[in-house]
Amino acid sequence: MVPFRATARLQLHAGFDFDAACAQVDYYAALGVSHLYLSPIARAVPGSTHGYDVIDPTTVNPELGGEAGLKRLSDAARAHGMGLILDIVPNHMAAHPLNPYWADVLAHGRESLHARWFDVAWRAPGRDGKLWLPVLDRPLTSAIADGVLAVRPDGKGVVGIAHHDTVYPLAPESVPAGAAAVSTQSLTDLLAAQPYRLAWWRTGDDRINYRRFFTIASLAALQMHRDDVFETVHALPLRLVAEGRVDGLRVDHVDGLRDPAGYLQRLRAALDAAGATRGLAPGSLGLWVEKILAPDEVLRADWPCDGSTGYDFMDQVGALLHAGEGSGVLTRHWQRISGDPRGFGEVELQARRDVLEHGLRAEFDALVLRLARLARLAGGTAAEFGRPLLSRAALALLSHFPAYRSYLTDAPPTAEDLRQWRQAIDAGTAGAAPDLVAAIHQVAAWVLAPPSEDAAPMLRRRCLAVRQRFQLLSAPLNAKAVEDSSFYRYAPVLSRNEVGSHPAVQSLSAPRFHGLARARHDQHPRSLLATATHDHKRGEDARMRIAVLSAWPEWWMRQLRRVERLAAPLGAAALHPADRNMLWQTLVASWPADAEVGAAFAARVVQWQGKALREGGLRSSWGHPDEAYEAQATAVVEALLEGDAGRPFRTALQDIVAQVAPAGARLSLAQAALRLTVPGVPDLYQGTEGWDLSLVDPDNRRPVDYALRQRWLDDDRSWSALLQAWRDGQLKARLVRTCLQARRGAPDLFAHGSYLPLPTSQPDQVLAFARACGAQRLIVIAAIAPTPRPLQHASAAVPARFWINGHVTIPQGRYRNLLTGVTVEINDTAVSLRALSDGSPVTLLINE
Repeated sequence: MVPFRATARLQLHAGFDFDAACAQVDYYAALGVSHLYLSPIARAVPGSTHGYDVIDPTTVNPELGGEAGLKRLSDAARAHGMGLILDIVPNHMAAHPLNPYWADVLAHGRESLHARWFDVAWRAPGRDGKLWLPVLDRPLTSAIADGVLAVRPDGKGVVGIAHHDTVYPLAPESVPAGAAAVSTQSLTDLLAAQPYRLAWWRTGDDRINYRRFFTIASLAALQMHRDDVFETVHALPLRLVAEGRVDGLRVDHVDGLRDPAGYLQRLRAALDAAGATRGLAPGSLGLWVEKILAPDEVLRADWPCDGSTGYDFMDQVGALLHAGEGSGVLTRHWQRISGDPRGFGEVELQARRDVLEHGLRAEFDALVLRLARLARLAGGTAAEFGRPLLSRAALALLSHFPAYRSYLTDAPPTAEDLRQWRQAIDAGTAGAAPDLVAAIHQVAAWVLAPPSEDAAPMLRRRCLAVRQRFQLLSAPLNAKAVEDSSFYRYAPVLSRNEVGSHPAVQSLSAPRFHGLARARHDQHPRSLLATATHDHKRGEDARMRIAVLSAWPEWWMRQLRRVERLAAPLGAAALHPADRNMLWQTLVASWPADAEVGAAFAARVVQWQGKALREGGLRSSWGHPDEAYEAQATAVVEALLEGDAGRPFRTALQDIVAQVAPAGARLSLAQAALRLTVPGVPDLYQGTEGWDLSLVDPDNRRPVDYALRQRWLDDDRSWSALLQAWRDGQLKARLVRTCLQARRGAPDLFAHGSYLPLPTSQPDQVLAFARACGAQRLIVIAAIAPTPRPLQHASAAVPARFWINGHVTIPQGRYRNLLTGVTVEINDTAVSLRALSDGSPVTLLINE
């Protein structure tokens, strides 16, 4: 098996299939990557651009080239000394008639062989024992009257109910003799005879009775704890592992499973069994989990995995490179212009309540119904609470829960679970009325201390069910309320509104960063290290430009006044000040450094802006879009970025970016160097070898210009020359390749080497550490702060005065500078940072 040195994430779809990936294997091998990390490969809904909407987990997607195409890619990778990692989706499948398991449930209802594969509340009140499908573009009666629904064959000739291009199967006993002459009444009767109820999509959040992936009705949650479900979903990836085609698995959204620890223990055992057929020792194959960690949270010790997919590192390195002292100025400015004096915690609390009231209403109501039934069964004081009070208690606990979820099973709570629940209890009861306090404590008691096994079996089962439902609801609540809502409602420093981050934590000290790196070395040395993903809100280098603004808050305030003045004549004043503030940050972050802006760039910004407005849910939303306001916002962006009248504005933005971008590039180099050298396995997201100024998906999934990146491999300019000609991205690509080649040349140093912080005289500006394994040693020195103010005619080189008379303590020896090739003799205990760096924001030394 190929050891894990570095991964490259590839987004596969019909436009970039296995053969397209094959064509880039030479490039990634030359770069120094050890594994291609593939987005989901199972058969998905036709035309899927991401692969998470699986319809058949047992088959390789023919749109990607099928299993033959996968084998060609595997063979090409192996020929270059590389391997493959698969992204698997155990949490959900597409709720689509082309999914044979789901279609069987649609046709046979509760009697289906697969009815228990999905988490369906068949006895939900008001659903008449049917599966509620919120798929219609209008109410059912209107759909029938308007002829939107019809009886016709599907692609295989089987008669069903067609809604536009989707055909829903019929219960076998209800199939009409002829499909041509179905009257309105007959159609109504036919629909009533089905195990499902076709319903208007707007009723979904209130009435859906199957668990979804977050609030997406087209993705139905799987009951992965069932043996038949686990075996079916994992048969393909485990076979590919056993055949030597795959070296590791990435588990999507592990928090969506009932028992993540139990699932991972089972998957680890299955992986080890598959690996044994290849002669691999247990634990050799990779296993990573997509997990969002709260600020003080770590992966559970009983999860037998190699670590996370890297959101935690993305947060840590981002916080390290932000200036905490500037956040106060920017926060006060945000509160003033937005008219909202609240901190992020209060914004998040309101967003959680909004999501429970609307997006996750059906799931929340189902939980409250369980609580009410449990209260009646328990009797005593609990029986007096009533559903409204229990609803308020559940709302308080869920609104204040400090992490995605707890991990309670039928075993006693762990200390970490108790800590999280006590935090929610304390916050929920603070200042609450006595009846609510009593209800909160009772609900928490049911969750944390269900009756013993000697108690009535029904009471114990219901307590455990409530425990489970709280956890399965708190995870999507956190995701929707924080990442998909609050991040677009509160934005003093937009770059800290990122997946895996929490805007309440604006910065991280160097000692804390060192401590986290050492902990990763000790606990999860193969954890992935990401700074860009297919889910990021903005690109890794776009975030670094905004990080610069956190260090120059007063300067940025002056630029904002200038921008506002120039934008006002073009209609910008019609937009809410908070929306304008996010727009200005976005423009500075994504403005191309080496090209003129135009219609293409404007279209990208408009796409981001539309999503931001709807996700925020304040002046528009997905459910109730304010098309007039959105049109106004679009017109402003187009006027600013395309029309002749916007030239003064664009000139001003270009001037601002010219001052910010070089400083951002220096921070980007530090970010990249740290990702590639600290303990862990660096993950490269497709195309981010060059500058990554992308916005939220789908912008961050645009095609990669591989021809340009291939030319970068052949560029022989010196490091100092690249620091001057930094705009085209070749500078960053050189750093990435240099580090990856170093990892290839000294695998033990990076896989097992110790991590030792090195003291510097400027700990707020410079981070330094050593990696050591036997006689091998690597020294990394990175400038982690921008200059105090913008520089005229700046390059990516660090000005001499930045270092002042600073020094760093380095073990004595003879070293080679990996970026310049210069040999350096270290004889003194304190080495001049200015002399050692020679203008580079990053210095990499390896002993000879």
